Amino acid sequence: MSSMRKFSETGARLGALALLAVMIAGCGEVAQSFATRPPVPIASSVRVVVPDSSAAAASGGPRATAAAATVDKITVTYTYKDMLITPIAHLYGTWLEAFVIVTIVNHNSASVKVVVESEISGFTDTAADTVTVAGGATQEVRQNPRLTTSAIDSLTSQKQADLHVVVSYLDNGQPRTVLDQTNQTLVTSRRDFPWTIKGMTEQQDYNLLAAMVTPTDPGVEALIRAAANYDPNGIMTSGYDSQDDSSGSVDQRLADIWQAEDASYHLTYIGTTDSFASTSSQRIRLPAETLDQSSGNCIELTLLYASAVEAMGMQPSIVLVPGHAYVAVRVDGTSDSYYFIETTVIGRATYSQAGSTGVSEWKDAAASVNAGDAQYGWVDVAAQRANGILPIPWH
Repeated sequence: MSSMRKFSETGARLGALALLAVMIAGCGEVAQSFATRPPVPIASSVRVVVPDSSAAAASGGPRATAAAATVDKITVTYTYKDMLITPIAHLYGTWLEAFVIVTIVNHNSASVKVVVESEISGFTDTAADTVTVAGGATQEVRQNPRLTTSAIDSLTSQKQADLHVVVSYLDNGQPRTVLDQTNQTLVTSRRDFPWTIKGMTEQQDYNLLAAMVTPTDPGVEALIRAAANYDPNGIMTSGYDSQDDSSGSVDQRLADIWQAEDASYHLTYIGTTDSFASTSSQRIRLPAETLDQSSGNCIELTLLYASAVEAMGMQPSIVLVPGHAYVAVRVDGTSDSYYFIETTVIGRATYSQAGSTGVSEWKDAAASVNAGDAQYGWVDVAAQRANGILPIPWH
């Protein structure tokens, strides 16, 4: 397998990616204009650099305030999110601000032991904490009820739900309720990805796309098994085995995945994007859904391909340009050379042609990426895993 499609860009400063109406409206289809053979690798003195994406937790949506309650000189108030964003719900409390924040004020002179519980009925597990609040003190409890996998599976559209919060204290070893309230919240579809989140830069927000790269999903694992049928050796190996992919192993496996997507799953490009969650969200199917429906738009096909790449122990990145996204795959574990693949031509072009188009697109985008233009971005999936952005816990 030829490694001629390697494209080395060293030094790109990847700036913030602005929210674009054209991105929300849908990916622009790439015209079929292919080189007859992959281009020669292009070297430069520029290094692709992923910006520091660590940040304090962003808000992740508006907060609502519930009514206060006081029992035996213990006052409880709390705020909560009026919307749970499903594809990144597992990141509340880390990348996103806590979903429920309970404030306990103990007006007594003696300390009290308080139990705080919260859940979104029918959707999450119960979050529970027991704290001791000193006399005359105030203590805050932050909770993040976690969606169950069955709930995520059911969330193909947004749904109204009830947030139930119970706070009690132990009176001579017996629980006594201070607050027991139910408030309405909205649980979004697992397909509704937010393009803007209060408190985050655009690039930090787009880094959250890594949560929708799902390497351990059984559907992605089945794709890799199918890809083995197209490998000359009939197997699929994991990780990197040579510097600069001199063995051609990475290139071959990328070609195998392409063949399986084309011949076994009959994937094709379809630009479906509508979301009814909000004007700043886009409907994005998870990789297994793209496989099941044999179709995807640019970001969906990119997430699927990146999922297979990560599952095979390699390092994918998502390249974002105005109205479009495609895949970059690091050729080994240390260099700054990448294979670029234009995923929207699946079913209409060979892997080699998709690579040629990807390189051509990167040549056009590189200057803007290097300059940190607001309409361009780069999401290094491995870097975001290190930052704690793990895959959505589905399937």
